[in-house]
Amino acid sequence: MSKNRRANSVSFGFDFQVNAAIILMLENIKELRSLKLEGNYEDIELQLNDGEYILAQAKSIEHSSKDFKNVRKKLKEALVTLSEGYQKAHNTRSLILITNSPNPLNEDASMSLFYGHAHRSFSSLPNSSQQLILDYLTNISEPLDVNQFQIQVVPFETDDDRERYKIVRQVVDDFIGDLNLNIAGIGNKLLGLWHEDVFKNSTRDDPDIKLSKKDIIWPILVIATDVERCDDSFAEQFDAGLYDEIAHQYASLIDSCCERFEFFIQVLCDYNSFQCDKSNAEKCVEFAMTKWPDYVSRLKLVNADEETQRGLVQIVLYNIVRNRFVINKVKRGVNL
Repeated sequence: MSKNRRANSVSFGFDFQVNAAIILMLENIKELRSLKLEGNYEDIELQLNDGEYILAQAKSIEHSSKDFKNVRKKLKEALVTLSEGYQKAHNTRSLILITNSPNPLNEDASMSLFYGHAHRSFSSLPNSSQQLILDYLTNISEPLDVNQFQIQVVPFETDDDRERYKIVRQVVDDFIGDLNLNIAGIGNKLLGLWHEDVFKNSTRDDPDIKLSKKDIIWPILVIATDVERCDDSFAEQFDAGLYDEIAHQYASLIDSCCERFEFFIQVLCDYNSFQCDKSNAEKCVEFAMTKWPDYVSRLKLVNADEETQRGLVQIVLYNIVRNRFVINKVKRGVNL
């Protein structure tokens, strides 16, 4: 294999691993505590609130729709490493081979079971497939529990982003639909943030990534409180030139909020105890305009004059309390 081809293969493999992790974390979001890539046990490790683990081996094939010659080798490798993870972790709930091959066992008897985005437990496989897996496990000194073993297929192929990311986009859209968030284009924006920001250290030499549920959910709040969604009536309270400067600095400020998720929740708690006889809409404005000094020291404001600092904090506060119902929907929807 040429150097470029090998590099492309590694890049494709990690791209699949990241998107497989996104799918698994969303499928288990309510019970999820944390997610690790290249963890102590497996390619993908999900720790749940009860302390149990879901361990997954991500096995990708570049030309998955027609290349089946190595799928059994990948199955064997996955069973070995999943067995090792099963022994190390002790308290596992599921052990998953997640792959983009529509024929992960390379046999006619089971191929039709893996059409599309498939989830198959060991017990749901035909006898020939079960025996194939059991034969591999007989050569492992401490094999995994087949009752926990699953094969999940995620179609993921071609250089066309619309096709390659079709399933992960669908899973993200379903997740947003379950949260009932009415924000135009949020699915694509969220997937982009997860790809580029949440998993951005995947490009570094150290591939280890550990994320809490709050790290994972944070981008939703970033999108919900985007300065571009700020009410015109509120924005008009600022000088046009000043507002442009605030808008320029807003995104980086929001992203650098200390204890990011906790900061949002504290603001909402303060808002709920804020005494104001005005309407809800006017209360949001009043809170932002009068309480901003309480938050200046809690935000990392760099190279901003006093007027810009005040405007920045006011807009941050306003966007948080204005979107309080969205933030609460997200909290409830993901069980935070």
